[in-house]
Amino acid sequence: MMIFVYILLIIAILSSYRLFVGPTIQDRLISLSCVSVILIIILVILSFYYNNTFYLDISIAFLLLDFVGMIAFTKYLGREDKK
Repeated sequence: MMIFVYILLIIAILSSYRLFVGPTIQDRLISLSCVSVILIIILVILSFYYNNTFYLDISIAFLLLDFVGMIAFTKYLGREDKK
């Protein structure tokens, strides 16, 4: 099961390339969301591996923060384009 965590970490590192190099802010936001979802999946896998529900609570909180943050950024960027 830990091999999946290592594979997901490699995928997160490769996805973060677009986060730092992205030509537009939209590319960077999508990459940030992708990396955060991958990290949330890693927390869920670790929760099952260690049989600890605390990791599930943390992953739910991260998921909610990611969702609310993405909505806020897209509303801000949508309002900025209209100016």
